[in-house]
Amino acid sequence: MSTVTTWYLQFQGPQQQMPQWPVGVTFVEAEIASPELSQFLFTAVGLPWRWFSRLSWSYQDWLDYLTKEQVRTFVLYQRGTPAGFVELWRHPAAGTQKLQGDSVELKFFGLLPAFTGQGLGTLLAQAAIVMAQRWCEGAVWLHTCTDDHPAALHTYQKAGFVITETTQEPSAAVLDYADAALAKPFVHSRLQRFR
Repeated sequence: MSTVTTWYLQFQGPQQQMPQWPVGVTFVEAEIASPELSQFLFTAVGLPWRWFSRLSWSYQDWLDYLTKEQVRTFVLYQRGTPAGFVELWRHPAAGTQKLQGDSVELKFFGLLPAFTGQGLGTLLAQAAIVMAQRWCEGAVWLHTCTDDHPAALHTYQKAGFVITETTQEPSAAVLDYADAALAKPFVHSRLQRFR
């Protein structure tokens, strides 16, 4: 069984400003809870890195999650095509990751494969920090691991995040990822819902 190293990082940089986006690039909040959109973004961005934590979610699981006041989703578009996304999760003052007061976690973050290598990841990280800071005066933090994009840790550090904790655990990755990535619970529950 393989071991996964996870790094927890907290933003230590100055107050951020929204980046200047290249021509044709927009960054928009998805203000209406849409399980279809969020499930698409999760799998489209996460598939190359074998994100598995939400592949077993049903339509109702997604809807319940997205309608909580603690979650916000922002989508990056390039010339009208989804290019990436940021999901923020606001934690109440419960000492999350040894933090005092409210905090915002960059829960999910990434670009679809066709949009990597253009400098959009750095801009997306900057925009995510801005939105997190506007939403909560507390800490902004995230975690990434050795199973994520090879540039993820460097991108976060370049954006002003500092490692606060490192853990190593056995991998919990799904063995038959190709089958799990079909997200059958979502598809079947959505078919049932809209019969």
